Amino acid sequence: MPSNQILTISDITQEALAVLSNETVFARGINREYDNKFAVDGAKIGATLNIRRPARFQGTVGPALNVEGFEETYSPLTLTTQFHIDTQFNSVDLTLSMSDFSARVLRPAISQIATKIDYDMLQIATNNTANLVGTPGTLPASILPFLTAQAYLDAEAAPRDGDRSCYTDPFTNVTLASSLFTYFNPQAQVSEAFRKGMMGKDSGGMSWLMDQNVAQHTYGFASAAPTVTVNGANQGITTGWSQFGTLNITTAQNITLNVGDTFTIAGVYGVNPQNRQSYGKLRNFVVTAAVNAGTGAQTLSISPNIISSGQFQNVNAAPAAGAALTFASLPVGAANQVTGPQSLVIHKNAFTLGMADLIVPEGVAFAGRASDKMAGMSIRVVKQYTINNDSLPTRLDVLYGGAPLYPELSCRVTG
Repeated sequence: MPSNQILTISDITQEALAVLSNETVFARGINREYDNKFAVDGAKIGATLNIRRPARFQGTVGPALNVEGFEETYSPLTLTTQFHIDTQFNSVDLTLSMSDFSARVLRPAISQIATKIDYDMLQIATNNTANLVGTPGTLPASILPFLTAQAYLDAEAAPRDGDRSCYTDPFTNVTLASSLFTYFNPQAQVSEAFRKGMMGKDSGGMSWLMDQNVAQHTYGFASAAPTVTVNGANQGITTGWSQFGTLNITTAQNITLNVGDTFTIAGVYGVNPQNRQSYGKLRNFVVTAAVNAGTGAQTLSISPNIISSGQFQNVNAAPAAGAALTFASLPVGAANQVTGPQSLVIHKNAFTLGMADLIVPEGVAFAGRASDKMAGMSIRVVKQYTINNDSLPTRLDVLYGGAPLYPELSCRVTG
């Protein structure tokens, strides 16, 4: 009779990595190509990588030479979260087959790690996405808002290269799948929606995924019907680039704004980043710091910054003094606040996830790390033996951070 094969640390860490890669949803659909910059032993929380964004040029009409400045910009990605699951198993568990060990021990633990990564990344994505369609408090009843979100990505010069995805919460997903039965006719997509109760893999020009971690956003409120206006002309910048900025406003009522609330400014339209011409829609802005303000002059922290000219122009004009702000939802009174799911239509380069290679400690029963730079994942497994009860306390660790890279290539479909 053959002896049992004991699972090794290499077996366990490689299987843990495979399970993590398969269990994530949102993290699989965003940019992860910068992870190897963190692939050094001893990476710690707070380490930051500045991710280079390409330069942009305007060009000149006519024969005269007009040399433009070469300006590369950067988006910071900081490792913010070390998350781990701590468990234990005994020496008998190591005699299981890998499939049994994975199902009993690894998968339940790593599913929680994957959920944490997806949840955090969806919060980052939602709170940094200014483009918004739909009606707060009402689930979208058709595919039209999602196609409109695609139009925003087109207007922002997102390529149609097969890297667009849509992430919906379970209830929005059901509503959309049922609507697909009646007024779509590509047989493969209708069949998949009918059989699985889910949108197809490639419907409406993007991959559709249901994710229970899609953010629920609670919009702010005002003490009375809000009148909020721009306080001072020529705000923003006219050259260079920055993702975040401020806007001076005047409010006639007390207002409470939450991170992730969105608004438009009268007369301030978004422009295509290549031709710098208005695409006919008011530029959306998102609040990046909570506001609990009284009446009078206030300052909002916003994204994107207002850039009214130059290589990185994103609006047709700076806001005029006194221009009105219109919020996606700002009802009177806290009792009327609106909460709803924030489905996302994105191109993969809208956001980036970085996972670091944690140090492998010495002096323990076993320790190992598995990394896959193609998948953009890294996980460490450390085990120590406890002699008094023949147990193996074990921890599975990941270290990661996320950041907006090109958040204009994302659009929320609010419900």
